[in-house]
Amino acid sequence: MSSNQSNETSNDPGARIRQLEREVATLKNQLLQVEKDRDEYLQNVSHQIVAPLNAMKWHIENLTNARVGYERGLKVLRSVYSQATLAAHLAKNFKLMSNLGSEHTLASLNEPLQEVPLCPLLINLSDDFQPLAWEDDIQIGVTTAKFETTPPVLAMKPLISQVFSNILENAVKYSKKHSRITISGQYVKDKDSVEVSIRNLGIPLTNEELAHIFERGYRSARAKSKYPAGTGFGLYIARRIVELHEGQISASIEQDGSAVFRVVLTVGGLKGKARIRVQ
Repeated sequence: MSSNQSNETSNDPGARIRQLEREVATLKNQLLQVEKDRDEYLQNVSHQIVAPLNAMKWHIENLTNARVGYERGLKVLRSVYSQATLAAHLAKNFKLMSNLGSEHTLASLNEPLQEVPLCPLLINLSDDFQPLAWEDDIQIGVTTAKFETTPPVLAMKPLISQVFSNILENAVKYSKKHSRITISGQYVKDKDSVEVSIRNLGIPLTNEELAHIFERGYRSARAKSKYPAGTGFGLYIARRIVELHEGQISASIEQDGSAVFRVVLTVGGLKGKARIRVQ
């Protein structure tokens, strides 16, 4: 609005009222969109949490059947573990959504910083998600060369664990059957950082889709087709957490079609920016 228009509005009560009405209408539309997005998110989360709980209930009923043999029982237990991993993962993301929706700093969060060795963390997470991946004959492997000698990063461990959990969950959900998810890491000396890469061969991603993949609620058409119940918040949460740690997160596509997610976290750059847990 120009200065002349502003003067005219201030001198004309009717024009001022019309301007306020337009602003109220805009705010009303924004509020309706927020409520729509919230309701859609809650419906998706509810559906995704109920699904693994129902699956666990069904599997436990099978285990109580005396006719279930030893080998079959092991498969059922692995599936129960997989579904429990998914349910716990969804619950953590749901909690984080309420905490990361507004701007935060490390100092404003209650969780203290601590030294986190990323190689053993990723090994543990790959073990957690492997039973789920077995359902489509997908193997998850951690390449320890260069990775196991990387120094620990200063981070909030529960939040950083959720970053890699969200990336791994996506990799498992969208990887092709009989494929492999590969995790590697290395120390980047000039940046005093550790870079972790997670590769998987899954649904194709265009450059345009890559540009939006970390946006809140974004899901590509092919992702919706393969896994209709997703929320599109996992990678958004991962990006917010990495940003809070002053790191970098990115995604790219290699020549063979593999998707590569990279997370770079500083080793000691966060000292003095939040309270540190005494070991």
